[in-house]
Amino acid sequence: MARFAQLALLVFALGLLPGIGLAGEPFVPSWIKNDPAARTVAVEIVADWNQVERYRRDNIRTDIIDFNGYWGGNLTIIVPIEWSVKIEFINGSSSFRHSLMVTRVYAQSEMPVKLMPEDAIWGAYTDPPEGIKTNERRQLNFVAKQAGKYFLACARQTHLMEGHWIGFEVQDGLDRAVAIVHDDKFPLEQPPGRP
Repeated sequence: MARFAQLALLVFALGLLPGIGLAGEPFVPSWIKNDPAARTVAVEIVADWNQVERYRRDNIRTDIIDFNGYWGGNLTIIVPIEWSVKIEFINGSSSFRHSLMVTRVYAQSEMPVKLMPEDAIWGAYTDPPEGIKTNERRQLNFVAKQAGKYFLACARQTHLMEGHWIGFEVQDGLDRAVAIVHDDKFPLEQPPGRP
């Protein structure tokens, strides 16, 4: 019996069971800048960050839009509670308007066709919600007031439903903001997300 338990633990650790995936280790990517003394984190998020690379690779995932190369919850940004969050949002798309909004977590079956300003947690959304033009920038500033899980989502019509969101989490007891790539949700054939 002990041998079976050891084998099951090894299989689980290696992620060999279908449907079971392990999240990556927390890391601080180049686009997150922490200032623990000021209890502030600055984040740069680019919509359609690696669009050109996807097209170069034989149109890989051209039907999916992303934030810094991540989509559909395959990345979570985790920030300490009560920290000020300053997001520089850039629309890197060559053809679509995009926006950024902090929302509650939605199950796929309950995602709205488009998000409205009243859907924003802490009033955190870029204006206009239907999206900014290519190469435009907006600032999104808010305080991470309550611990919990949220989305960073594009409010534009159907974009949330199409996977244009990543996870956002507020936790107590952290000394800096980090990101976690959910390897089980990030196909290996995809171009890597922004480091």
